[in-house]
Amino acid sequence: MAVTVAGRTVTADPRLAWRAVRIEVASQPRALKAWFAFLTLLLAIGAVGALLSLPPGDEVFGTKPSFEWGLLISAYVFFAITTSGLCLASSLGTVFGIDRFRPLEKRHALLALFSLVTAFGVIALDLHYPVRLAFGAVLSPSPMSPMWWMGVLYFGYLALLVVEVTSMFTRRERIHNVSCLLASFMAILAPSTLGAVFGVLASRPYWHGSFTPPSLLMAALLAGISLLGIVFCVVVRFRLAGWERSQSLAVPGLRVLLTIALFTAFLVTGWQVLTTLYGGVPGLSDSMDAVLVGPLAPTFWIGKVLIGLAIPLVLVALPRFYSVGPLFVASVLTFVGVFFDRTIFVNAGQVVSSTAASGVVSMPFNTYTPSLVEIAIVIGAFGFFAMAYTLAERFLDMSEHTGDHLPILSRWGRHDPHGHAAAGPYAHGTAATEH
Repeated sequence: MAVTVAGRTVTADPRLAWRAVRIEVASQPRALKAWFAFLTLLLAIGAVGALLSLPPGDEVFGTKPSFEWGLLISAYVFFAITTSGLCLASSLGTVFGIDRFRPLEKRHALLALFSLVTAFGVIALDLHYPVRLAFGAVLSPSPMSPMWWMGVLYFGYLALLVVEVTSMFTRRERIHNVSCLLASFMAILAPSTLGAVFGVLASRPYWHGSFTPPSLLMAALLAGISLLGIVFCVVVRFRLAGWERSQSLAVPGLRVLLTIALFTAFLVTGWQVLTTLYGGVPGLSDSMDAVLVGPLAPTFWIGKVLIGLAIPLVLVALPRFYSVGPLFVASVLTFVGVFFDRTIFVNAGQVVSSTAASGVVSMPFNTYTPSLVEIAIVIGAFGFFAMAYTLAERFLDMSEHTGDHLPILSRWGRHDPHGHAAAGPYAHGTAATEH
């Protein structure tokens, strides 16, 4: 007995399946075997942390009443906004039809799907009893709550990504086009609502205000572009499916996008620091003091500014570094810097207790140290994300999608009376992109 998965025939006989696994492992290069072994180790660490976090009554996290959101919330926000950033970057090809970004289509959709699944896994472990959340959101909805809307929108986002990936690999063009367009809209709505979850908290001055949702979008775009930069540099380096067009089109395009995003992030960071220090909002400048010269200063200056912004901007902006290697290093550093930035964001909102609602402490700043269980879960989350994508890259057809290349937004309303697409630079589909 056999079943078909993503166009491949897979046997359902356990003995034949085990034999196929052994043949696959034996055929893998030594470097790939080492990579899988490393990811398996990360998954094992994460599994131990997850199991320790599940028993009721066991306090295994480093959070406390005055510091309720810890490392797992930072990881959840990071993976959630990365999903949106991937879709926003790829929409230049899928929605607006810019040929330079067409190679991003398949890989961005898989990365976005795995990133959002990872985010849901992390937040489920942080909540301890995620089943209650599902029943509460459905049986007792709260339309006035941004957190309820965040759950609804991200669940809808996940459904759209599943449809997008499935329709892409099964070549259902009409469904794929519509799901791409809707996913692009959701890539803006979902992180904006996530930002509103923080922005409406008046007892946390660092989060409160209209600046939080757009800053989350900026971080999302930076995370998505840097992750695509990492993946496509690897595609070119190891000459994986579609590496020629990735080298000539995707990699230069991602370098330009990353340069613009890094420069904009520098401006946004400077603007945020100045408005926070001199805005006159009680408690807000104290939070920024914690970021600039307090307990969060090393993470801010080294993790965010130096590793996440300054060095990557030099690597992608100077002409002498116009090659795949520097772009890969810049993308890795930026991706790491965005994670540091999200930990700063979550921690800075709680490091100062400005009101009775936000807690009372005897020291100038609240303190928080993530537990080994939290660290293990985050390590496992990265391991799961990397393992899922590696398996997809290994076993799925990652050649460039060759559907109708007319921009989705341009297709609407641009058909002749017989139902044919109007002529234009993208009207000839694959002929314009395969050469």
